[in-house]
Formats: sequence, structure tokens, C-alpha cells
Amino acid sequence: MKPLSPRPAGYTIEELSTIVGMSARNIRAHQTRGLLPSPIRHGRSAYYGPVHLRRLRHITTLQKQGFNLVSIAAMLKSAPVVESATVDTGGDRPAAAIADIAREQPSVVRCLERHGVLVRDDAGTPAVVRPSVSRAMADLAGAGVPPAVALRLLGRFLDGVAPLAGEQLAALEAQTGAGSEAPRACFAELLVSAFKMLIENAAEATFPDGETEKWRRR
Repeated sequence: MKPLSPRPAGYTIEELSTIVGMSARNIRAHQTRGLLPSPIRHGRSAYYGPVHLRRLRHITTLQKQGFNLVSIAAMLKSAPVVESATVDTGGDRPAAAIADIAREQPSVVRCLERHGVLVRDDAGTPAVVRPSVSRAMADLAGAGVPPAVALRLLGRFLDGVAPLAGEQLAALEAQTGAGSEAPRACFAELLVSAFKMLIENAAEATFPDGETEKWRRR
């Protein structure tokens, strides 16, 4: 009889569940949503390693900060793009600016974390996880606007707009009586389109002709 190969290093889903304090059902659900990499298969068993453990702890941390799974999925998918990007901002790199703000104005960092612009890694270091924000910060830095200034302005703007966005989404749902995820997504898309149109109109009225074409095409 051929001897069985040894079990791979790692944890069974039950062991992982105990370590992270999350049910096996939720772990499988995260895997189905694409939030968690596939485990290593060994016969009929599946084994999870340090990567899965770190990812689940990161997801749990984000959930405690108030982010839903849709936001978390967007953060996790965009994070590698941001981590691999290197932008020359004349000595005031976004990462350095965020570190300075975290020390000097922690309330700004907490604000941007609430809105899903920044998340903290396993070491507790905040970083931008929205590629569009990183690009805009790099463009502004190239024009002489420090990333720290851009982040402070962005935080104030998001705090002002977020309540209105929530109110309008709730009003749309109340008027139609919709209760499923599909109409909610459609409502969100409607408001995003309308908001983008308003910003484009305001930019055209505020800035000289042609300066808005670069970001309009993004």
C-alpha cells in the first residue's frame, strides 16, 4: 500500500476558526467573495497558512472600524496597486505626508479611515488604498500642492458630503420601497453619476478651459 503523504503545514478551517475567533461558515463566505485566497488542498482536506491568518485579522480590524464587506473588498483589491506604485512628489511623498499627519493630526487620519481612503496595515501604519486618490495626490504634488494639504481638504470634504449621500440613498429607497441589493446598487450608481456631473460642472466654471480634461477621461 502506498503510504500517505504528510499533511501540509498550516491550519484546518476549524483550527483557523478558533485562532481568529470567526466561524468556519464566515471564513468560507469570505473565500467565496474573493476576500480570502484559496486554501491548499490535500486529499479531501483544506489547509490555511499565515497569509490567510493575516488577511482574516485584517478583515476583522476593518469591520471593527465600521467598514462593510463591499468597502473591504474594494480596499483589498486596490491595495496591491497602491503598494507597488512609486511616485516622485518632490520630496514630500504621500506615505511621508500620511505619517506626518498621523503624528500631528490623528483626527484627520481617523476621518479618512472612516471614509475608506486610508487603512492600517498589520503594523498599524496608515496608507492610501484608493488608486484614484493616489493619482490625484501625485498630480497635485506635481503642481505644488503638498499631499498633507490635499488629505486635509479631502477629509473635510468627505465629512460634509457623506451625511447628504446617506440621506439621499435612504430617501430613494423609501420612495420606491426597494429592499434588495440590486436597487440599492442602482441608487448608488445614480448618485455617483449625478455627483460626478456636478463636480465636472463646478470645475469647468472654476478652472480655465482644458484643465479638467485630464481627469474627466479617467
